[in-house]
Amino acid sequence: MKKTLLIVIGVVLLLSPLAAKLPPLGPLLDGPRFCGSCHIMNPWVDTWSNSAHREVATCGDCHLPHDLIRGAYYKAYVGVRDGIETTLGIWPEPIRISSHGGVVTQENCYRCHGQIMGATNEGPRGTTRKCWDCHRNTPHSL
Repeated sequence: MKKTLLIVIGVVLLLSPLAAKLPPLGPLLDGPRFCGSCHIMNPWVDTWSNSAHREVATCGDCHLPHDLIRGAYYKAYVGVRDGIETTLGIWPEPIRISSHGGVVTQENCYRCHGQIMGATNEGPRGTTRKCWDCHRNTPHSL
């Protein structure tokens, strides 16, 4: 009985990040209301809300993988990491995107702007540079 209970708890814990991608929960765990609930993110939410991206993209559209498995687990990892860093007061200042976050964001730039980027000979992994090398203030002008 104990072994079965442990297995069930383990499976639930392993699968729980997938709940973040379910239609009823996904929108609640994304966007300026959720991401801006941490005061440290306010400048980033403010600059996004004054950009053209506010009409077509939420925070997760740019900063999270879009496939179910990778997106759910990346969101869970980043959320837990950010929560711990904020709670312990070890949040990096100034806030900079991680190298893996940069890969995800570049892939998402390409997902929406692939035709334009194709003309630059850049691929979704940004073979020579990242989009923000030239578009530093899009959509965040900090």
